[in-house]
Amino acid sequence: MAAHSVESLHALRKLIAEPPALMQKRLQPQIDAHCLTILQNASACALGFIDSALDIEYFNLRADPLVYAKGERIVLVWPAHKTLPAALEHASVLACSLYFIMPGIGFALRANGRAAVRQRAAVLYLEFCADALFLHCSRAKVRAQFWDARAERLAPACTEDVSALSDEALAFIADSPFVLMLTHNNQGATEISPRGDPDGFVHALDRHTLLIPERPGNKVACTLSNVLASGALTLSCLIPGSRYGLTVSGRAWLTSSRELLEPLAINGKVPVVATVLEVTRVRFQYCPELLAAGLWQADTHLCASAIPSFPKMLGEHMSGTGLLGKATTLVVDAVVKHDLKHLY
Repeated sequence: MAAHSVESLHALRKLIAEPPALMQKRLQPQIDAHCLTILQNASACALGFIDSALDIEYFNLRADPLVYAKGERIVLVWPAHKTLPAALEHASVLACSLYFIMPGIGFALRANGRAAVRQRAAVLYLEFCADALFLHCSRAKVRAQFWDARAERLAPACTEDVSALSDEALAFIADSPFVLMLTHNNQGATEISPRGDPDGFVHALDRHTLLIPERPGNKVACTLSNVLASGALTLSCLIPGSRYGLTVSGRAWLTSSRELLEPLAINGKVPVVATVLEVTRVRFQYCPELLAAGLWQADTHLCASAIPSFPKMLGEHMSGTGLLGKATTLVVDAVVKHDLKHLY
């Protein structure tokens, strides 16, 4: 392990303080009314499985709407055009995480659990059982200016798996403002978490090494804790407006090296830690679902007033709809306003 590596949770907590006690209530085992609102209004879903040979997949929920959502169960149609990976054949159950995106709305729903693909009447369905559901704030999308489509890119020359970053892959990363990070812990529970910043925020140290800065967040640090636990990481790099994504996976570790962190500074704010990814697999991925889901079409974007605000949703998700929920909503509202004014 390199110098200045962060090798334990204790060392990580010296850099990122423990989260507020209230954050322990963010995880809920059942779909509540606010989770259902997001599920019914989402136009895209990202899903990642524990198998590192699999890419993070994207579903267009405008074409194949949500089938069922109640209790801990979510059922989605597995798109007919999308090849079923061998790992999911024969109804194999794998640890899985979902990330639901509403068009034009920064916050999202994340769900961790297990999933299998099963066939009924010639249709394949993804049947997901949640262990934890929680609402995720908008900071990554705000930092990335996620709703602003960039210029469309030419199709990549190679879409096969390779073991190093090509010039084309490096150029894609240099233009990408948003990534999803798929990790898992020692118990095999997965997590998908977004990261966003100005274009090119993920730095390539060479053709085999990427550096992903950690900006201020909710301090829970699930992704970083998972990296410490298992070292497994898959990135899905996106460029808003593009029908292609870039999958990069490999072994990861954490660094607090000032030499590595200083070039990652924004507005003079140097991150306290970053994730180093030692690349073992790279693949361009065709993701027409992202465009078809209307993520970058202004006329498909939801009006913010059409759904409850994020503070109200999260406050009641954590504390219910009574007086405690109302008090929690006020706290969350103040925190969100502060965080959006202090992105770095």
